[in-house]
Amino acid sequence: MRFMSNRIASYLVFCLIGLLFASPASAFIEREYTIREVLDACTNIVFGTIESVDRGRLRGVVTVEKDVKGKSELKEIKMNFATGHYKRGTSPQKLVKLLKPGMPIIVFYREHYGIDSMCFIDDTWFQMRAYRGRYGAGGWWTFTHIDPMMSRTFEGKTKAFQKIVRDMLAGKMWVAAPKNAVKVLVLTGNSTYPTWGQTPVYTNVATYEYQALRSVKEVGKRAIVYELTKEHALPQLKNADILWIGYEEISSYGRYLLSSKVEQKVKTFVKNGGVVVVAGQDSSPEKPCATGWLQGDKLIGVESSPTQDFVVTEAGRSLFTTPNRIVSGKIFADDAWMGWDRDDTIFATTKDNKELVVGARQYGKGLYIITSLRNDSQYTTSVNKPLIENIVHYAVSQLK
Repeated sequence: MRFMSNRIASYLVFCLIGLLFASPASAFIEREYTIREVLDACTNIVFGTIESVDRGRLRGVVTVEKDVKGKSELKEIKMNFATGHYKRGTSPQKLVKLLKPGMPIIVFYREHYGIDSMCFIDDTWFQMRAYRGRYGAGGWWTFTHIDPMMSRTFEGKTKAFQKIVRDMLAGKMWVAAPKNAVKVLVLTGNSTYPTWGQTPVYTNVATYEYQALRSVKEVGKRAIVYELTKEHALPQLKNADILWIGYEEISSYGRYLLSSKVEQKVKTFVKNGGVVVVAGQDSSPEKPCATGWLQGDKLIGVESSPTQDFVVTEAGRSLFTTPNRIVSGKIFADDAWMGWDRDDTIFATTKDNKELVVGARQYGKGLYIITSLRNDSQYTTSVNKPLIENIVHYAVSQLK
């Protein structure tokens, strides 16, 4: 159940918050960004080599060797480190000690009225800025700070990172995933807003639902790696182990968003051993959420009042206690499902036992996990996060 007035109000609040708290590019990164987000945020990416370092004058020169994304027309980048912050973990002197002639470097930057950049050398990220209009092409780029929080995005050798960047720009997914990692494709970002932060990322599409999923890094001894897509065509689905279909990515505001080709693609994925998790979808009496993506007798999407109350069945005890114990009143659910098959596994229902909150259906070698979770905002998703984590653990346990 969705209310247009609420959504507009939320959007206005979102914009206001962004205006009040947006800070310049010199701010420290406060949330974890994926490599793909960094790539998408850039107009240009160049590979180069540290040509020279003047530790006395706190300066350096980078020779640009390859345009990896965009056409920079840069031959060299002159860097002035003396302008940097003196804070815990960062100073001009600390950075110049890390720089050595001949060292490879990656420069990610976004060009608009000036240049905002994030640079990477072995195990270290640092930010630089330049103002082309003021200093002209070939002017000095000014150092702001080393950003230790970006090590969550990537930490390692520059040469290895260059290969990852090239592969990802070539369209590959789950690049550098550990052996035996569980690959999760997440369809999200079309019906919910992206996260916001003090450091603006102009191409940010990561939703709170996606961020909640990414908090699960490992299940048992298997690493979990994620890729986000907004494309309903579900690129590279055949290479995934789990497909998470986000909140209102099947049905939103009375619009059904999957083609018959994609419906069949999802069915084939499950039949061959994949696990599909479906978050809450929009239904109304006139337009219940269609279920062409679901094999077998069809569930019926029903318009429901938002609720936090539910009843766990005997079959659902493990799901609601591993690894987090979740009790009634500690989730947000909305439009739900009715008409399940007797062979379906029901984990939780609404208090009147008429509507499905979480359930599963086996098909072929794989499994559907169907929920009514309302992951439409930072607050509702944060409340649902423990159950989201439990569902990921359960989904991994069901992989053959």
